[in-house]
Amino acid sequence: MNNVSKLYEVYVNRELQTTKNEILNVQRLNQKILSFLHDLAEVSQDSRCYLFWEKEETINHQQLLEHYIEGLTMLMSIGYELRIDSIKNHTEIPQHQDIFSLFFKIYHSILKVQSHYSSDDYQNTIDDYFTLGFQLGIDINEIIENYQND
Repeated sequence: MNNVSKLYEVYVNRELQTTKNEILNVQRLNQKILSFLHDLAEVSQDSRCYLFWEKEETINHQQLLEHYIEGLTMLMSIGYELRIDSIKNHTEIPQHQDIFSLFFKIYHSILKVQSHYSSDDYQNTIDDYFTLGFQLGIDINEIIENYQND
């Protein structure tokens, strides 16, 4: 089993203990998507990618990692709400992509999930979110270790 699927399986097993046989709850899904957007904004702030005058300040990697993991947890929760059975592994080394474009791409793809409830849009969102983490210097092993300890 690949690492990303294992993370999702850990999340699903946690959720199965609390909810069973519910239909899509659009209000709860919208709340989770809004929460994810908040987490994504915190990651962008922690990355310091858009700060013009304070670029010399160092990035607090631990804080960035914590906010990233919070976003990942919410993204896994969204997948559970959509009843996504599994997610693809992200084994390819991400190509360098403009960090701003990547944040916007994630923002747009999660809004597509919100309006279409599509598993393809969800998969695109999670792929891009992992790519973002890698671009920000977060290693997959670091993600797995911190996610499972959460």
